[in-house]
Formats: sequence, C-alpha cells, structure tokens
Amino acid sequence: MLNQHEVIPYLLSRDLIVSRCIVDGNVAVLDSSRRNRNYRIISPVGCYLLKQAVGLGPVDTLSREAAIYQQIFSGGQKDGIASHVPKFCAYDPEQHILILELIEGAENLREQQQRLGRVSSHTSKQIAGALATLHRATVGPQKTITTVRLNLHEPRLAAYRLISRAELQLIEIIQRQKSLTGHLDQLQHEWQPSGFIHGDIRAENFLIPVPLARNKRPLKIVDFEFAGTGDTACDVGSLFAEYLSFWLFSFPLMTASHLDRFIRLAACPLEKIQSSLGSFWTEYTRCMALDDSKSGPLLLRAVKFSALRLFVMAHEMAPGLSSVNSYILSLLQVGMNILMQPERAAVELFGIAH
Repeated sequence: MLNQHEVIPYLLSRDLIVSRCIVDGNVAVLDSSRRNRNYRIISPVGCYLLKQAVGLGPVDTLSREAAIYQQIFSGGQKDGIASHVPKFCAYDPEQHILILELIEGAENLREQQQRLGRVSSHTSKQIAGALATLHRATVGPQKTITTVRLNLHEPRLAAYRLISRAELQLIEIIQRQKSLTGHLDQLQHEWQPSGFIHGDIRAENFLIPVPLARNKRPLKIVDFEFAGTGDTACDVGSLFAEYLSFWLFSFPLMTASHLDRFIRLAACPLEKIQSSLGSFWTEYTRCMALDDSKSGPLLLRAVKFSALRLFVMAHEMAPGLSSVNSYILSLLQVGMNILMQPERAAVELFGIAH
C-alpha cells in the first residue's frame, strides 16, 4: 500500500514525473482518500489522480474502472466518449493502482450549484450531451448490471450489526409501507439493460470547467467503478434526483410532515429546477434520437429510479446519527410520493410532459 511519501518515487519509476521537478520543489502530493486511497499529484510536467484500491471489493471495482478507461483510450473508440472522461495514464494490476489525468480548473455540479445559488440550464444541456454520449458508447464487453440498490428494504442480516439507529429507523419506515416495498420489487422487473451506464451518477461525478466557457473545454464524467451494461433510465433518474435534492436542501430547517408548507421558502425555486430538467431532457432525447414511443417509457422508469436515488441519499446521510433528521425524512417522503404516482411526478414535480 502506497503511503504519501512513496508516491513520488513510484511516479518516477513509471516516468510520469521527472527528477528535475523534485529538485526544484515543484511537485505536490495531496491526500484526497475516500472509498479508495486517492492522491492528487501536481507538477509542471503533469497532474495526476492516483487511486489505489483497499480491500477485495474495491480491488474488483477499480480493476473494472481501469479496463473501461483502457478500452476508451485504446484508439478504437469513435463515439466521442474520450472527450468526456479523464485521460488514462497507467494501471498497475499488481499493486491495484490506477493513474488518471487530474482535471484542474473545474468544479463539480454540486459545487457549481452552491456557488451560484441556483441551477444552470446550460450546464444541464452539457450533462445531457455527455450522458447521451456515454449511453451510446460501445465499451464492452463489460459486466452486466442487473439491479442498482433495489434491496434497501431487505438488507442482509449481517448489515444490522453495522448500521446506526438512524439507518435502522429508515429501514423500519420503508418496510412499514407495504405498497412502497411492492413498487421497489416491481422496479427490479422493469430493469432493461439498454446501454453502457455509469451506475453511480451523483453531482460530485460531473466536473464542469471554471469559468464555464461555451463550446470549449468539455464537461467530464468521473468514477466508473460501478459502470457496465445496464438500464440507462437509472443514470437519468439518478441525475433527476440530484437536481431535486438541491431543491430540497435549499429549504429552511423543517418538519418533513409539513413539507408542503416550506415549498415557497426554498432558496432555489422548484420552477428553476424544472426548467433545467426540461433542458436536460430535451437535449438528451435529441442526442439519443428517441421518439415519443421510446422516450415516454424511458421517462417513467427514470422518474421511478429517481425515487430510489433519493432513498439511497437518505441512507448515505444516516450513518453515525442517533435518529433521522428532517432532511432525511424529506428525501424519504418525496421519494415515496414519486414511486406511488410516477406519471404525476413527471409532470408536476419534474415539469416534463410525456
């Protein structure tokens, strides 16, 4: 396992930096570890992201990610996806290390939204073009993703030893809603492997150039550890949920049971979210060349998957908490409403007619 002080010698051994930069003191190694051990390397001859897997599960997903990047940059890709991902630099299967281009001068989608205090329709169109390019890409053969976190209401017995009180509350709330668990089970049967998908769409995985220069530097999509062949509606629905959560998190502290009373107090009005999602959907269906017979069913599945993503967000907020807070409950409540009436949610919540 590489420690921070071992990164520079490792990069030297692979000719990714030169000794002159070290002598001049122009190399910086910054620890940004999350699920993997991550280091950001800044130097005059190249800036890199070094990812090293820790544990059996991460080793498998990092190996998958490396294989995807290798295929994209093998020279045979003609669909433009290479312009929307960081450049592949190296992969060391023995030490489970993946080295990619470090995207500088960019902010992720959530950072942009928080900086502006609003959502950008121009950005949503950029995301639509990038996501459509990804979904049309011929990256394969890859692992077929059969379902994505559809068993939230049926955790494995071993999980109960590790979860917090808040997580336990979430499971109990979902399990008490019998019609809701039925909808989650039905969603598994509606899963349609239809293209190459990211599998872990979240605001942090879209990197947007700063300043946003139109028609110049392309938006980047990062973190392909869970990518493979799957239902493109899952990616689209997850993006819907990211925009919807920005609206929900712009509410003042509240009681989720009175969510409707706080809609007008949101710092980011729902109408702005709907406008951006409308721009996204129009551009995405255009890029995917979807007619009404295909876009309608895709939209309804995407709306349902947005509810699942809201549930996942709620679970991700719960670890370490003694009880669920109002924002977690609001994610649950809105997700439940969406699953119960997806056609209505598409029009009234997302502002997309079908």
